Amino acid sequence: MRPGNRRARKALWWVACLLCGGLVGLVLAVVGTLRGRASSRLRRGVVAVGAAVQLASGAAFAVAGSEGDGGLWGNTRLVVNAPVSGAALLYGLGKGGEVRQGDNGTTAVVLNDGVVRAGTMFGTVFLTDQHMDVGSPRTQRLAEHEARHADQWAAFSLVGGPAAFPALYALDEAFFPGAFNHFERQAGLDDGGYDTPSDCPSLAGRLTLASLALLAGSAVAARRRPQSGGHR
Repeated sequence: MRPGNRRARKALWWVACLLCGGLVGLVLAVVGTLRGRASSRLRRGVVAVGAAVQLASGAAFAVAGSEGDGGLWGNTRLVVNAPVSGAALLYGLGKGGEVRQGDNGTTAVVLNDGVVRAGTMFGTVFLTDQHMDVGSPRTQRLAEHEARHADQWAAFSLVGGPAAFPALYALDEAFFPGAFNHFERQAGLDDGGYDTPSDCPSLAGRLTLASLALLAGSAVAARRRPQSGGHR
């Protein structure tokens, strides 16, 4: 294989890893290449399919004509979230949703069903079943709340790929559900329509995490404990 072809394939591999795993994926790919480690065929296939799906989904979102809210971060957020946003937009359009462009770089798709809670943010697309007055203060506050979720999507996608934020959100939700969720608190509980609990953060969630940390520490200590006796 010509050196130019090798460099092109290496660059494509790095780009695919960046799309699927963010900066962490890119660093791991570069380090692996520099150390001469060859990726398995399964891993190459999974990364290639994941990158292709994201490019197609991002292209669909770009065709929809969504615009950023201006500025470096607003445009960066739009591009980074484009694959997830595109998938959400296609889902909403497939269910006959009504598309509404927000003033803060987000897009709302109003559906009759198929929505978790009152609505969920995917990238910069908000899927909701709430038919609210666009100009009302309540709607504007909710739009700002969801825009902060879009910031969270983009920030964690940059670091760990498009699956990073939903995975971390789900993990946090398992221990700190609803208004206890740290991502919801950072986005603003009042703006999101949550009632602020009196014991925020959840005492039960903190005790559960402490118990799991204690179990994990005990397991690590047990594995590192020297074996009794020895060879004779």
